Amino acid sequence: MIDRGEPREIALTLYRIFKEEVYRRRDRMMVWTATGAGSLFALLLLILLVPSARQLTTPARLLLACGSLILAITFALMIRQQQTRHRQAKQQLITLEHVLGLFDERLRPDDRPIYPDTWQTEWTRDHSLLQYLSILILLTGLVLAAIALVTA
Repeated sequence: MIDRGEPREIALTLYRIFKEEVYRRRDRMMVWTATGAGSLFALLLLILLVPSARQLTTPARLLLACGSLILAITFALMIRQQQTRHRQAKQQLITLEHVLGLFDERLRPDDRPIYPDTWQTEWTRDHSLLQYLSILILLTGLVLAAIALVTA
């Protein structure tokens, strides 16, 4: 049989787990963005600085361009997957915050809730995915331009 305090302890334990998951998924999004951007930047430097890159044939340029696109798409999909998991963890975290009463009034001496109401919906206006993908798109465009423009 479950005693009265046990559901609260379970909610607190789950709260800590999901709070960590929210931060971990955000961190993974940043790491994949940095790794993808670094890879694309390294490729850009190779194309621009290695003299033999100017001697690439048209089929070789097409293969390099396709490989660059596949690389960028792979990183974009990994970032998107982490963002989806981040949102799911955030939704569950807010549910647990409700269970724990963090949005209830009268928890502080001034009768205000610990978390403001906007906390519940603020995450829906998160534009970080757009920012991360914009970085990858910009660098991919630079790489493709370098492949097309570097000539003998």
